[in-house]
Amino acid sequence: MGEKEFNKIKDAISVAQSSGSLSSGDTTLQSHGKFLGMDAFSWHNPNIAVLDKTIESFPFQTVWLGNASEVNQYIDKHDKDGSKIEQYLIYGVLKDMVKKQEHITYFDSVSKAIQNLDDFTLQPGILLFTSSDSDSPYSMNYFSSLFSKLT
Repeated sequence: MGEKEFNKIKDAISVAQSSGSLSSGDTTLQSHGKFLGMDAFSWHNPNIAVLDKTIESFPFQTVWLGNASEVNQYIDKHDKDGSKIEQYLIYGVLKDMVKKQEHITYFDSVSKAIQNLDDFTLQPGILLFTSSDSDSPYSMNYFSSLFSKLT
């Protein structure tokens, strides 16, 4: 993704902050560069409404790696027909089943989900990683550590 596309995403986040749907203290999208040919982003404790606007601004199809809670919230409010995200990859213990859609795959851990990302690669594409559960600091560190190994 070029700088122009990333600036468009940053602008969408700025608009969300100025409209009050995202406070200045909320976390925002972090860019990590390329992973498996996809532009990789992470968001710790995302605001679901702002995340929706951000996903809409992505210039390519998206693979979302996240936990069941946040994906359920997103599907309930923003993707009931399953048209916005190419593939949802859910990690963690599934206490709450995600709505039934054909493009959802479950993994019992972040590491297993990442080990299987080759099966879901889109080129061009976006890899979005989110974490908001009790293990989110570990999950974020694990995801971020992938990129330090690539450099």
